[in-house]
Amino acid sequence: MGGVLAFAQTAPPAAPLAAAVAPTAPELRVFDPSLIDTTVDPCENFYRFSCNGWFKRNPLPADQAVYGRFTELFELNRLHLRQILEEAASPAAARNANENPRSANEQKIGDEYASCMDTAAVDKLGLAPLKPELDRIAALKTAAELPALLAHLHAIGVNAFFGVGSNQDFADSNAVIAFYGAGGLGLPERDYYTRTDAKSVELRQQYVAHVRTIFTLAGERDAQAAKDAKNVLALETRLAKASLTITELRDPQNLNHPTDVAGFSKELTHFSLGDYAAAAHAPASGKVNDVEPKFFAEFNAQVADTPMKQIRAYLRWHLLHAYAGGSLPESFDHETWNFYSHILNGAEKQQERWKRCTSRVDLELGEALGQVYVAKYFPPAEKQRTLEMTLAIEQAMDKDIDALDWMSAETKAKARDKLHAVMNKIGYPDKWRDYSKLEIVRGDALGNEMRAREFEHARDLAKIGKPVDKGEWMMTPPTVNAYYDPQMNNVNFPAGILQPPFFSGKEDDAANYGDMGSTIGHELTHGFDDQGRQFDKDGNLKEWWTKDDEQKFSDRADCMVRQYDAIEAVPGVHLNGKLTLGENLADLGGLWLAWLAWLDKAETAHLDMNAKTDGYTPDQRFWIAYAQQWCTQTRPEQLRTQAQGDPHAPDEYRTNTVLTDLPEFAKSFSCRKTAAMVSPKPCRVW
Repeated sequence: MGGVLAFAQTAPPAAPLAAAVAPTAPELRVFDPSLIDTTVDPCENFYRFSCNGWFKRNPLPADQAVYGRFTELFELNRLHLRQILEEAASPAAARNANENPRSANEQKIGDEYASCMDTAAVDKLGLAPLKPELDRIAALKTAAELPALLAHLHAIGVNAFFGVGSNQDFADSNAVIAFYGAGGLGLPERDYYTRTDAKSVELRQQYVAHVRTIFTLAGERDAQAAKDAKNVLALETRLAKASLTITELRDPQNLNHPTDVAGFSKELTHFSLGDYAAAAHAPASGKVNDVEPKFFAEFNAQVADTPMKQIRAYLRWHLLHAYAGGSLPESFDHETWNFYSHILNGAEKQQERWKRCTSRVDLELGEALGQVYVAKYFPPAEKQRTLEMTLAIEQAMDKDIDALDWMSAETKAKARDKLHAVMNKIGYPDKWRDYSKLEIVRGDALGNEMRAREFEHARDLAKIGKPVDKGEWMMTPPTVNAYYDPQMNNVNFPAGILQPPFFSGKEDDAANYGDMGSTIGHELTHGFDDQGRQFDKDGNLKEWWTKDDEQKFSDRADCMVRQYDAIEAVPGVHLNGKLTLGENLADLGGLWLAWLAWLDKAETAHLDMNAKTDGYTPDQRFWIAYAQQWCTQTRPEQLRTQAQGDPHAPDEYRTNTVLTDLPEFAKSFSCRKTAAMVSPKPCRVW
């Protein structure tokens, strides 16, 4: 590596932490009449009708590229987590360990948070903690040495060239095998390297400038840094062009290329897969999935024809990039924020350090932190009520499948079998993750991050060849999100999202079903969207539809593709209907299922559908609660990024476009057929 590097030799004493902050909790409601703008006709723009009051109350913060109801809850949860972490990290807790000992998990989460917060120590240490890794890369002389080096870099979270991990076999969901997949890009996704419009060209120039700056901060002479940055872009561009597009990645059939280690090894004529597997502690034999064969053919060619000096520069960039945003000195941290948050997404201010450190601990030790969180903020009664709502929505889907006029009896029977096999996971794991083998050292921010990544990588690879753990979660308990896993055939709702403004035991069923009920229905519908429908009840990638029903599904789905393709998110950039198809299907299907389940519940309760609460009937409250969950402020830069690479449509369209397809909504607000919120040709699948 060119230039002079100065490495500090000793760590400074840890800076004291501030006293734990008691969260100031704003009142977040599932249905909030104060957010409604009655000057807007709900039949013309229901999103603005439901959310304008929220927009006026919530200007976009300078440190956010996007800010909405999800962000509100995320920030509130982060305040709760901050209090937990500052109590665990307080100097008194560390000093009085003998008198009032912390648990092993409290020690880990507290010391990791304290280490992350100690920016003085991080700045004084400089690049010293990374010197052994930089030396490893500098010592690379031949392609024969690359496999062992890559295995080590992958273990510490460096996204160089490709990645390996465990996953359920597409053909046999009970088997866990190794998946080798494409990677190695520094821009958000492959099309950033291939688009030819002026803005994309400018972004690539800004990316090269960013890589160059990181190299100079690490000690390279400017001329060499400029040359290395251009070579990084050239190398990554080759990888990108050989990678699947984000739309192609949506089809699991494109990702299913089973082979075995021996067969895969023969394809990599210039890269020893055996040496890599040995160094990575990955299986040396047996079945693997070569997720993107075209990509690995290009990788193999690059190893053969790329000068080793360029490969070293590429690896050096990805190592620095992997740790620049929090574990390296402030100059690296700021430069990383400037490109990835400011230039790409429009944020005007770096988030406060405590926020980023809280999120980091949640990422690295999420179930240790989550145990404390759920004990304080997710009582058993809330878990039970969520389960009851989930079961009600599953029952509604059962009836809806029966009522479909386009699906054959044969496919309906298998669809119901899949629905009945869905496993519901609510709040948190039944068995908590064991972090006893993860070492966290107070004052060693970079070392802690590296060891946490190694721990997770080893845990993941150790699953290969073992029985599938169907109780495992892919999100931490405080996460404000939810997901469906097609190979597990389960729906997962972390405790973090089962809070106001999305769910509350104090709110009526109309509000809760319109909001959280639609989310439950959304995740359930993912089992039957363009991706999920390809997996059977056991999670195997297997055809279970009749050909005629497949065609009918595709015809109905194409209606939604065209519908969203027509939306211009920012001037000159339209949404990608194929990319967003799964989420759009889940939004529409999920809201419909929540509506059916709520109607059943309202009928059973003999609810007076004409009675008004806060000025609105129960059915109107249902729709408003749905819309208010999506109130969101978004910067134009973020909208552009989202439209080009996010499978989720912007939140305005997740509201208005979905509702235009539901005549039941129009009836609730007595909308004329010519109103903007009424589609003349509504799209429907489920």
